[in-house]
Amino acid sequence: MRAGQEPGRVLGSLQGSCPAPRRNLEGRLSRRLSIEGVGEGLGDRMAFRQVIPDVPGRVREGRPTAGFVEAAGRIGYDAFAAALKDVRLLEAAFDLPEPEDPPPHGLPAAAVLLPVVGGRSAEEEAKLVVIRRAAHLRSNPGELAFAGGHLEPGESALDAALRETTEEVFLEPRHVRVLGELSEVIRRTRDESIQPFVATVDGAPRIEGNPAEVDEVLFLPLARLADPGRYFEEVWPMPGGDLRTMHFFDLGEDVMWGASAHMLVLLLDKLAAVAAAGAGESEGRGDG
Repeated sequence: MRAGQEPGRVLGSLQGSCPAPRRNLEGRLSRRLSIEGVGEGLGDRMAFRQVIPDVPGRVREGRPTAGFVEAAGRIGYDAFAAALKDVRLLEAAFDLPEPEDPPPHGLPAAAVLLPVVGGRSAEEEAKLVVIRRAAHLRSNPGELAFAGGHLEPGESALDAALRETTEEVFLEPRHVRVLGELSEVIRRTRDESIQPFVATVDGAPRIEGNPAEVDEVLFLPLARLADPGRYFEEVWPMPGGDLRTMHFFDLGEDVMWGASAHMLVLLLDKLAAVAAAGAGESEGRGDG
């Protein structure tokens, strides 16, 4: 499969041009939102392929705290979505200077790559490459995630992310332009750190799942992932009395949650900050 091509079966609720899925997921989601209000009715655990633990004491956040949700409300979702379709927003977000003297830390336990394809023309919007982990895997079978894995001895986090991406979806480093990294994310189930990297994909290289590890490769439009009506948060009590915000993206019959959803929130927050700043500058020029 080429990066510019639609996969044979992707998430129907996100890909309008793909064949109809087993159920009319977009219609189901739209009906639920129109009847119960945006954000209400999302997160029906029985509707998802993935199994989400029913943690005692969990609480649904009535108003999500993610920055991209606030930004979408402030500048308008349509404007934010239009900006997300163009990969130049992604590139601009990682052109910003990093904070001085970041705190030192050791190597993470694992690293992943968030590759973005398309976004170079009006006909092909920017899409995030996501994998569905193989059903036969012992760890997180069937979950939506990003290609990546644990560091090998002597390996850097970036080298691990690139190696694992090649192994899982055959996307070779020569076709990837790494833009930068996001903050490390802690995987709740193992209490280990994961370093996410963000990249664009040059040309139309081979991108398809390695059956040993991946059941499906999904190309998900950033603009639709950023729809606040798909996103919700829960607060989970953790051992020791701590509380942790858990992130979820309701994609119809699928849900992205946990560490992968947290990474997506970090990315969308970063993009939203740049989009909001751009909107503010435009308004300022208009007032002048």
